[in-house]
Amino acid sequence: IDMKVYQGKPVVMLATSPGPGGAATVLAAATGSAPYFAADVKGSLSVPSFYDNFDMEKGELRNEALNAELKTIMSAL
Repeated sequence: IDMKVYQGKPVVMLATSPGPGGAATVLAAATGSAPYFAADVKGSLSVPSFYDNFDMEKGELRNEALNAELKTIMSAL
């Protein structure tokens, strides 16, 4: 089995949860293991308290600091 499923492609990893942790532990595990699967991790972002920080109607982050960080990370792609 070829474990290099990402084939060296650039990736951005995102995680969120309804709580204050924002699935940061899961994101850290995914980000840490991604290179073993040939992922070129360009950045990652944990979004805590999803329902407070994300506008469901607009489909965008309400939190300006998180939104700016996301834009910075995405520009690395």
